[in-house]
This record gives sequence, C-alpha cells and structure tokens, in this order.
Amino acid sequence: MDALLPDDPRWVGPYRLDGRLGAGGMGQVYAGTSPGGRKVAVKLIRPELADTPQFRARFQREVDAARQVGGFHTAQVVDADPDAASPWLVTAFIPGPTLHEVVRERGPLAPEAVLRLGAGLAEGLAAIHRCGLVHRDLKPGNVILADDGPRIIDFGIARAVDASSLTATGAVIGTYAYMSPEQIRADRAGPASDVFALGSVLGFAATGHSPFDAPTLLAVVQRILDDPPALDGLDGELRRLLTTCLAKDPAQRPPVAGLPERFAGAADGGTAGPPTPAAQPERTVVLTPGERTTPLPPAERPRPATMVDPGAGATPAAPPRPDAPSVDPHAATRPGPARPEAPGGPVTPADPVPEPAGGRKVSRRALLIGGLSVVTTAAAVAVPVVLLDDSGSPLTPGPDGVTLGDRSSVYGLTYGPDGRTLLVATGDGTIWRWDLAAESNTTARIGGPKYVQPHVFTRDRKTLFRADENRILAWDVASGRTTGTFTGVTNYRLQEGFVSSLDVSPDGRTLAASTPQGLFLWDVPSGRRLALHDDVKNGPAAFGPDGKVLATGSPVQLRQMPEDRTLLTVGGSEGGSGAVFSPDGQLLAVSSRATVLLWNTASRQEVTTLKTDDLVQALAFHPGGRILAGGDMGGKVTLWDTTSGNVTTTFDTHSDVTALAFSPDGKAVAVGLGRGAGSGDRGTIRIWPVP
Repeated sequence: MDALLPDDPRWVGPYRLDGRLGAGGMGQVYAGTSPGGRKVAVKLIRPELADTPQFRARFQREVDAARQVGGFHTAQVVDADPDAASPWLVTAFIPGPTLHEVVRERGPLAPEAVLRLGAGLAEGLAAIHRCGLVHRDLKPGNVILADDGPRIIDFGIARAVDASSLTATGAVIGTYAYMSPEQIRADRAGPASDVFALGSVLGFAATGHSPFDAPTLLAVVQRILDDPPALDGLDGELRRLLTTCLAKDPAQRPPVAGLPERFAGAADGGTAGPPTPAAQPERTVVLTPGERTTPLPPAERPRPATMVDPGAGATPAAPPRPDAPSVDPHAATRPGPARPEAPGGPVTPADPVPEPAGGRKVSRRALLIGGLSVVTTAAAVAVPVVLLDDSGSPLTPGPDGVTLGDRSSVYGLTYGPDGRTLLVATGDGTIWRWDLAAESNTTARIGGPKYVQPHVFTRDRKTLFRADENRILAWDVASGRTTGTFTGVTNYRLQEGFVSSLDVSPDGRTLAASTPQGLFLWDVPSGRRLALHDDVKNGPAAFGPDGKVLATGSPVQLRQMPEDRTLLTVGGSEGGSGAVFSPDGQLLAVSSRATVLLWNTASRQEVTTLKTDDLVQALAFHPGGRILAGGDMGGKVTLWDTTSGNVTTTFDTHSDVTALAFSPDGKAVAVGLGRGAGSGDRGTIRIWPVP
C-alpha cells in the first residue's frame, strides 16, 4: 500500500486508516484497522456523489444487499455508514496481490490456471448476482489472488439489479478496458455485463493484456463496441469459453450460474460448451453514397492515401512515413499536377482520375479559393474547397469533404491566425504543420506517449502540451524539443492519475489539468505548481477567451482567475466531460455523453440542451459565436445555431471525431478523426466549407 497523503483522513468512523490501497469508480480505498485490531479495507465515497440525496438512498440499498453476499470468492462487507458526511463502506481485508500485479510482474498465467481462476471468479459472481447485485467494475485490480483462492473485491460501485443506473447521478462507472458494450452505451447493465467483464479479465490473465487493448481510450471503446476480442495465442476450450463470454449481444453470453462448472470441466480436460459462433467479419466501410468496399486483410492493405478528391475513386501515391525526413514535394517521382498559380491564373491539368459514381470525370487541378487548400506530401497536390472539372466548372466537396493526413489518430488540431496553416498533433507522436497555401508541410517527431491523453496547443501555436499518464510535457512545435514537464500525483495506480482534460490560458502562463485526483494548476514559465484542488475532480478544464474564467469539474464550476476562487456551479452539468467558451465568453458549451448544455455566463442561466446520436468528444465555436460544432464517437459532426438551437448542417466522417477547429474566417471547419472503424485507408483530417 502507499502512504497516506497530507489531506487524507486518519480515521473513518471507528476505523484507523493505515495507507492507500487504490481507488475505484466511486472513491478512494484505504487499508485500515478495526477497533479489535482486524485488518479491513475502507472505501470513502467521492464528495460530489455524497452531495446527491438520490445516491445516498441507492448506496444504502446496495450496502444492505452487499451484506448478504457470502461464499469463498468475495470480500465480506462488515460495516458501512451511508449517512456520514462522506459515506463509507468497510470490507474484510484479503491479503495477497491483485491479478494485475501478478501478471505484470510474472507474465500471463498458464491456460489451465486461467480456467481454474475462471471457475473461482464465476462462483463469486454467481454469489453476487443471487443477492440482486451487479458488480459493474470487475477488472484485474479487483481480483485478489489469496492463498485459498481468488476473491472479488470492491462492492463500492455495484448496484442493485432493479435500481436505476448510477450514471443518472453523473458518475462514471467502471474501467473502460473491461466495460461491456452496454455499459459504454449507458444502456442497462445487468448480470450479463459482469460475464463480459469476466471474459476480459480472464483474457488479460491469459495474454497479459485486455482483449480490447489499444493505444488510446477512444480506440479501446471503439474496439469493445465493434471489434472481436484479441485472444492471441489462445485455442481450444479456453478460447471458446472466453469468446462466448465476450459476445457483443448480452443475450448471447452464457448465464453465470453454469460457468463455474464449465470452467472447472475445461480445466480437467472436459468440454466447455457448444462451439463458438464464427468470428465477426470486418465491417463494410461506406466511402460515398451508393459505393461500398470491404477492407482487405491487414497484410494486403495498401498504404493510406494522403488526400482523396471528393467523389473520386483514385488513390494517390502512398505518403512517406510520418517520421521520414522532409523532402521537396516537387521532387516526387510520381507524375502529378503542376502547382497552380494564384486565383484566376492558368492551371495545368493532371492525369484524369477514374470516373466516379456520379459519372463526371474529375481532374486533380485546383484553384486556391478563400485561402483554403489541402496539400499531400507525395505529389504536392493542392485541393481547395472548390474543385474544377475538365470543363472548368466548379465542383463542391462530396460527402467526405476534403481529406488529408495518414492513418494516425488526431488529438490536437488548430488553425494558424491567418488561416493558411493547420497544426495537427497525432497519437503516434508527430506534429504536422500544413501550409495550406504554399503546398508544403513540415513534421516534428516528439515520440508517442504510453497512453494517449489530451493535447492542447497554445494560442500562439508555438507550444504543444500533451498529457502522458500522470504528467504533462511541453513541446516546442517548430523543433519538437521538450520545454517543460509538469508532474501530478505520483503514487496512483492504473488510471487514477490520468489527465481527463487539459487547457492553457490565452497568455500561455497557466496550465490547468483536470484529473480523478483533483484540479492541478501550474505556472508555465517557472514550472511551479500553483494549486491542487482535490475537491474539484474530473470533468473539463477550459479557459475563457480572456483567461479570467476557468470552467472545470463535475458538476462544472466557473473559477475566477488568477485569484483561483469559485464563482458559481453550472446547473445540470454533472457528468460533463468537455467544455468550450464562445469567442466573446458569453456562452459556455458543456458536453456530457450524447448531449451538449449551452449556458449563458452573463445571465447564469441555461440556454438550451442540444441532442446528438452518440458520445460527444469534441466541441468548437465558430469565430462569429453563433454556430457551435460538435463531433461524436459515431462519426457525425453537427453544426447548431446557438440562438435557435436548431441544426444547421451535419457531416458524416465514417469514423470517431476527436478534434474540431474552425478557420479564422469561419469559412471552413477542420475535423480530426481517430482510427476507428470506417476511416479505412483515407486520411484522418477532413475539411468542409461552412454553409
């Protein structure tokens, strides 16, 4: 266990706290000692949940149900106080390492050991379900490998099967890598959800990683929703059992009641059950209306094109690797179009591309219109918003917009002040600087992070701040050199110290990071930590346009800067994950799952609530302030009129949206994409003209 922090309590009820064991979805877990000298585990509930009366009533019901859970594979609830200022729960302390610690230190378990572990954990889940509970956060860190067998711990976020979802209070429940699809979608999570988590936990035990492991949180979510589990190296009865547990449809997963016998029988050489359904094929990707293509197997896939002409079916030459040295774009060996002159000047036609579905041949010729163009690295092709066909007539972009970039997921995106430059930060550790008018680009390699977390450029576009686990690194955009390191809590486990949101003040002097441990503030020039507010956890971190207000926390608070004091709490913002201010600072948009709350900062009143089809992951205000853009995990970009609340237009990206940026003149919106299903071999930046 870790030592207590200065702000940690020393006593909870009659229990003396001895150290930190970790944290769950609803609070901090401590090692403690009972008045009689017995070792216990004490969970202290997060303050933002404790302030909700509905949560306290639900917590009381769960405590009553959890007291009934017995069996040899759970940690017994021995005490609780749902009415305390900070509600708490005490369970018996089970000595032994967690499954996560054992696999991390010794490597994956043998198949027979995994099967016997599955039998024990399934028996524990069966005992939990018989009492009307669903655990909802079964993960390797919640499995103790005691001397007498595995134990399931952490009932603090379990809920009664007949109770409403805890997400109604704004709580983020569970650990993403082990969540079921229905949990991620915020659907009803019943006992079958625990079966899915059991399959993920056992997959980790057998392979050393989650079956849906990916470099970024967004990619993990996408894999859970759409991709088959990665059970590399596993075969026979173990693979068959895990595959059935990990079915996307809860109705297709086996009931937990019969799983102990099935796992035990497989460990003894018997048959685990019926054959596993055939593996799901790769999803068909819709490129343009009426045109479908099935992705090739990985070994046969061509390198992605850096640019796709709207409505065209040709694939340009493969781009150089992002880490390759910059080259003169005019030295490309593949024939390409000549560089266009200024607007109104002559244009040299290029080789025509194949005829698109619409029946019109399109040449890769272009005029720079409104200063907006897109550049490929391979052939120096400028593609503006308006294209010309062979007769010289303008073509508007197709449904996929104008595309650039390669497969790397985008996590930072901003235009330069004059609109001629687009800065892009990718998940593989590359900063791209696209000069849209001069048909050139440069890259700076800064190295990929262990886990991709928030990125943010300073307003002068000279520095990129990128979170990596519990620290934030500052990178010089031009040289790719680090210029500073800002470290948060260092004694966390798993995701406890991860940065959920990040922003830097307009003057570049104050860095704010929202984390599960609290709100961190640093002075950028000196690197000195200004504050750690452990009462403001999770949620967004967003500075107002003048830097005098910071929106942060869940529910969202408005804090006056640099005094760093709370002005007010935004009503209805519980569970908010992202936030952005309008250019004049009068409006605040807060995203929470599939909704966006618009709030007037002057009148301190809600303006309206905007609905989307999926989890909102990116927000951006138009420079004029009247239009708000939102991008969701389902691949839709929605533009709303903030006065009426009506949708003005939508764009479909066929991939999860991770970043948005309007050009300074407001004539275009750039969209950064993740590498989710649907992006295929096309780039991960799209640009559309704004109607």
